[in-house]
Parts: sequence; C-alpha cells; structure tokens
Amino acid sequence: MADFEQYPFGPGPRGALADAYAVRRDKDPLGKVRLPSGCTAYLTTTYQDTLAVLSDPRFGSDLSRPGSPRMFSGFSLFNTPGMLSSMDPPEHTRLRRLLSGVFTPRRVNGWRPRLRALTADLLDALPAEFDFVHDFAFPLPVQVICDVMGVPGIDTERVRAWSDAMLSTSSLSPEEQMGAAMEFAAYIAEVISAHRDEPGDGLLAAMIHARDGEDRLSEEELVTNTLVLFLAGHETTGTALSRSMLRLLDPREGYERLTGEPGLIPGTVEELLRLELVGDSPFLRVARQDVELPSGTVREGEAVIPSVSSANVDPSAFPDPDVLRPERQAAHLTFGRGAHFCLGANLARMELQEILGVLVTRQPGLRLAGPAGDVPWTEGVLTVRPAQLVVRKE
Repeated sequence: MADFEQYPFGPGPRGALADAYAVRRDKDPLGKVRLPSGCTAYLTTTYQDTLAVLSDPRFGSDLSRPGSPRMFSGFSLFNTPGMLSSMDPPEHTRLRRLLSGVFTPRRVNGWRPRLRALTADLLDALPAEFDFVHDFAFPLPVQVICDVMGVPGIDTERVRAWSDAMLSTSSLSPEEQMGAAMEFAAYIAEVISAHRDEPGDGLLAAMIHARDGEDRLSEEELVTNTLVLFLAGHETTGTALSRSMLRLLDPREGYERLTGEPGLIPGTVEELLRLELVGDSPFLRVARQDVELPSGTVREGEAVIPSVSSANVDPSAFPDPDVLRPERQAAHLTFGRGAHFCLGANLARMELQEILGVLVTRQPGLRLAGPAGDVPWTEGVLTVRPAQLVVRKE
C-alpha cells in the first residue's frame, strides 16, 4: 500500500490552516492523501485547481454507488442521501429548482430588521464581561434560524448536542453519530408535522409549499434539508462568528476600523468568509471521466477533495493572503462554484453583515478580557473554533 499523508490534517495554532497545504501547494499541488476510510483521493491546494473541480460537471458528488470512495468508513453526514451536496443531476437539478425560490435576495433582505433587533436585544442583555462563544455566537444563530424558519420553541439544547455529534466535534463512534442523526431527523419530522397545521410565512412554510408544476418536496427531502439548515444556521454560523471575532479583536485595529467606517462591513465579511473557514474539507468529488486539471489529470473513478480553505489563501489569487483587506476584489470559494454553489450564501452573508453591524455600533469598545494566546480551541477536525472567548464591554 502506497504511503500517502493522512487526511484530514487538523488545524495549526489558533485554528490556522495546517502547514501541509502550503507545502503541497508549492511542491505537489495535486498530490494524493489517505482518508480515514482507507481510501485515497487527490487533494487540490491551488485556487485554479479547486475552482476547476467545483465548476466542472464531470466531477460527481453522488457517492452512493457501490465501491465509491468515502471520507469516513462509517456514518457521515456528508454522505447522507437526499442532501443537495450529495446529489448529481437529474436528482440534484430537480431538488435545487424546488429550493431555489426559498432563498431569493428579496426574501433574505426582508429578514434584516428582525435580525438586527434579535442581535441588539441579546447583546444589551449580556453583562459587562461574557463568553462570546457560549453567550452570543451560538445562542444568537439558534434564535435567528428559528425565527427565519418560522418555528419558535425549538429544543436548542438537544439541537446543539445532535449537531456536535453529527459534525464530529466529539469522540462518538460512527454508530453513536448515526443514532444522533436519526434522533435529530425524527425530531425535525415532528416539527414539520406540527408546522403543517399552522404554516405561517417562514422558511419552513416556503419549503413545504414549494412547487415546480406538480412536483414538490417529499417528506424525506423536507426532513433532510430542514436538518441541514439547522446545522448550517447554528453550528457553522456560530463557529464563523467565534473565529471572526477573535481575528477582529486581536489585533484590535480590525474592529476599531469598522467602528469608524461601518461601510467596510460587507467587504470585511467577505474576507472573514475567506479566511475563517471551519476546518478541512469533508467533501469528495469523483471523476466520471478523465479530467485534465491545471496541475494534473484525475482519471475516471478517482476521487478528489477540492480544498476551498487552501484555495482561499493561495497567494497567486490573493496577494498577502493572510491579511484581511476589505477592499479585495478577488472572489473567494467559500460557497463553492457551479451547480453546487451554496443555496444559503445570501442568508449567511446577511447574518454576518447585520450581526457585525450591531456589534460595532452598540459596543464600539468591545475587547478581549485576556490575552489572545490564552484562548482555548476545540480539538475537532471538521469544526475548529475557540472553545471560549471572554470579552468585555467598555
């Protein structure tokens, strides 16, 4: 068996991208790695290779075929049938068409006033010194996604426990992770069933009533994609907020600049989305035929991991890639490209813009309560963030 480097690599200090990416980008930009399942895959590390894989329809995302490579040998959220990210046409085309009208810019922008109010209320209620992670960055997205979905009263403690298990932030076995996923799915099914009697005008109601001619979402599709929305709206947003706040407060010049120039917030959010991804990529693509990439050839049936994290700090696309520059024009790949471009991109951008706007306006003196070097970090691979981030209002 060939001796390939083990993937995922895990984070560097302060949740930074592992040095292995930069080394590979210079010496072996499309080299192979060995996955936890024992399978092998090519790993893209440059912007151009990653963009090519994400954009090329000759790379498939459906790994349900017998013998398809896997990132993990047991249960994995990222191989779940019914998820858009795990589908190929024509199933993917159909489901995306049904969901596309749910995330229009007009609908998303209509949530801005409510999000500002939720953020201000939570921030004002917090004491002078608080843990940004546990008191703000995670409770707020739960409130927001419940409000946006139109389903108040969600059991947030159980949702958090299930998402921790499913995203491998704990030491649970694959069987335990699958059990958590099944419990979460059953809970979501109950929420959907109860919601049918009082549909309201939230995102879940829009999904229930989504139509394309006579076509509509099946019950399984509703459950799966509602579950994914809760995971993304909770865990991913909370992680991005936690990482982003530490970057802005250390050094604090980034935060101070925004308090004086709030017009820089949209550009700052794009840079935070580029720089503060949550960890190594868990997604595989499989070549449906031989594909020539800028750095080499991927043969039919071979797997490739398009590393968005590495592409987003490729110096050939982003000069001084580790520096946050709100005025950058180059487009990051955080939300993907092509047919699998993230449907929730508008919602994610809006959330970060509005939350950051409220923070710098209402708390211009916000700062770390202790040295940044003392901030503890989670030890997960797929979600990497500060475990605690104590800040002080001033």
